Amino acid sequence: MRYVLMMAVWQFVIDLIPASAARVAGVAAVRMSRAQLDETVLGFSAAHAEVLFSKLGRLLPEKPSWSDGLRIWGDEKADDIQVSIDGQAIEGIQFRLNVADLSLPLVGGICDFARHFDSVLATPEGAIIQPSREAVMRTIMQSQAAQYARDPQRFLDEAIRLDREGR
Repeated sequence: MRYVLMMAVWQFVIDLIPASAARVAGVAAVRMSRAQLDETVLGFSAAHAEVLFSKLGRLLPEKPSWSDGLRIWGDEKADDIQVSIDGQAIEGIQFRLNVADLSLPLVGGICDFARHFDSVLATPEGAIIQPSREAVMRTIMQSQAAQYARDPQRFLDEAIRLDREGR
């Protein structure tokens, strides 16, 4: 079971997935369906978990969680990292970045983390991002979170317009 806190409109969300899971017929995928992403197994061993938690603690401070199945680093209103756990198995790792006050060192740390564990990053819409600062920043700057951070009123006006049009 994956626990996910609600994200704020100014947050950009990416999930960690194994690079091997983001391949189709031996070719790196650029997009996966939500179902494919949900079926992805991280496959971290108990030995990996301690190294993983230590590396996450270097990115953001850990905070108390409201659930035994979730560990949280950072601040849920700004930048945070959520690790969903079922028993000893790590089910999911999600990074949420405050686009209104983007931390470039955190973006770099997330990329380093992903590369260390031979992983890539995936948006909720299924875009696969290679763990490089350039690729992550390019994707962030094209996101709805960045649109909101640049001009909140315009973003909300557009959302209202689309809602009225039934889109």
